[in-house]
Amino acid sequence: MTKVTLSIGGVLLLISAAALAIGGASASDTSWWDDDSIGDEYWTGDTSTTFSEKLIWDAYYLVYVEEGYEVDIEIYEGSNGGRSEFSSCEEWDDCEDYDIIPGYDYIGEINVYTSDDFVIEFTENEDRSVDVMIREEKVPVNSLLGMGGGFCGLCCSLLLLMIGGIMALTLKGKPKVQTRIQIDNEMVVIQENPDESLYDQDETA
Repeated sequence: MTKVTLSIGGVLLLISAAALAIGGASASDTSWWDDDSIGDEYWTGDTSTTFSEKLIWDAYYLVYVEEGYEVDIEIYEGSNGGRSEFSSCEEWDDCEDYDIIPGYDYIGEINVYTSDDFVIEFTENEDRSVDVMIREEKVPVNSLLGMGGGFCGLCCSLLLLMIGGIMALTLKGKPKVQTRIQIDNEMVVIQENPDESLYDQDETA
């Protein structure tokens, strides 16, 4: 039992370490880790046009409008019932953090709860036509799940190794106990020792 526990713990440790390393390396290749990342340009237009594209749940969308103008956003329910929501940058107090594109002001982000095709309308407060840009920042969900699974497996493997080590130390040096039973002319030796065979037979003349 001790050897089995230690073996399982060792194998799980190697697998978990590999999953953690691979997931971390994959996630680090994305721009999502950068605090000032603004993703990739996904759509550009103006307030006289309507956005009608697919938005996915494992990404968020940063919205920029032409500098110096105020724009209201109306997001309609997805064609298949998908849900999304616009959050103003004032709510998160991060207007200055992402306001790094010349000629544009960052006004907030669109969070998607269910991937779907959405229709979004933009309206400038004085009904003027101003430029609008949407940028997509994908979240490396699979990589993060791999890292999480690797970390959990690492904890479990260390626990198994600790249990196996304690069992090995506890059973080490345990005195060998034998029980001899004579049946007719045969001597049966029963060894009560976890590290030895359970039964050993000796024939007597």
